[in-house]
Amino acid sequence: MAQKYYHKYKNALEAKGYRVDEHGYVWDSMGNQSAGEDNYGNVQSKDPNVNAICQEAEQGFLAKLTKPVKKAVKKAAPKGMKRARNAKGHYVADDPTTPENEAWVEDK
Repeated sequence: MAQKYYHKYKNALEAKGYRVDEHGYVWDSMGNQSAGEDNYGNVQSKDPNVNAICQEAEQGFLAKLTKPVKKAVKKAAPKGMKRARNAKGHYVADDPTTPENEAWVEDK
């Protein structure tokens, strides 16, 4: 069985006192049907609060998806130094087991 429309808002609706059953119908705390979806995918809601809760949950979900990505901060090279490269031109990493920093070499 495909997931019904209100199943994706189940947690938000249940946090506000509604119940979402296995058929995708939404019931209020008094047992009255507040919303549902027919076999053709048409969604009906008698309760404006249900629509507001779903819209709020959707906006919260979208806000999580569109969080700004932190940009990498380019570190300044030590004075008179440049990044070390291997024979293929790839950067060389520092070996933490040695006292010197192999990632940097003197700039000529």
